[in-house]
Parts: sequence; C-alpha cells; structure tokens
Amino acid sequence: MADQHEEQLSPTVTKVLDEFLAVLKADDKIDEKIAERLDKLLRSGRAPKADDLETALFPATKGDEA
Repeated sequence: MADQHEEQLSPTVTKVLDEFLAVLKADDKIDEKIAERLDKLLRSGRAPKADDLETALFPATKGDEA
C-alpha cells in the first residue's frame, strides 16, 4: 500500500479530520483502534467504498475468517 498515490488533503479537510479524530478518541464507547482505522481511511484522499467503511468499523475476528 505504501506505493499507492495518495491525494494531498486541503488544510480545511485536514483540520476537520483532526477534530473528528479527537472527538472519536474522546468517546469511551469507541475503540481507539477503530477510530484510527477510520481516520486512515478518510485521509486516503479517495472516497471510501461501503465495504472499506464496514471493514474499518467492524474488523473481522478470527471466528469470522473461517
């Protein structure tokens, strides 16, 4: 993935995402790892697909992989 071209985000978008991440991490009901996965997806510079959002929010567990 490191070789994928990522779009440069505008300062406004970056500020909004920074504030969004801070709010997610401040919420005790939201796991920090989920917040970080969602943040990474939103900062990728492309519109996330529904499957990408679902994976970020609800990662597969070992039992789901079988």
